[in-house]
Amino acid sequence: MTTYLVATLARYVLVDAESESEARRLGQPALHTLYADVRERLGKEVPIEIRTVREATQDEIDLWNRHHKMLEQESQR
Repeated sequence: MTTYLVATLARYVLVDAESESEARRLGQPALHTLYADVRERLGKEVPIEIRTVREATQDEIDLWNRHHKMLEQESQR
């Protein structure tokens, strides 16, 4: 299993997948969730155009993990 970066122009997610096509398939709903604030603000659906699917670098994986660890710690306060 490989960790892939799946990105639009403004936001990205990391997903574990066997291939780029699987990463794109898994990344689409994750990005949809990530764009919930935009949909709420605009009051309508927004198109999510995946621009990049590639293997994530170790630095990107480390940053992603640190960010999610911080979010988890903040939610426990």
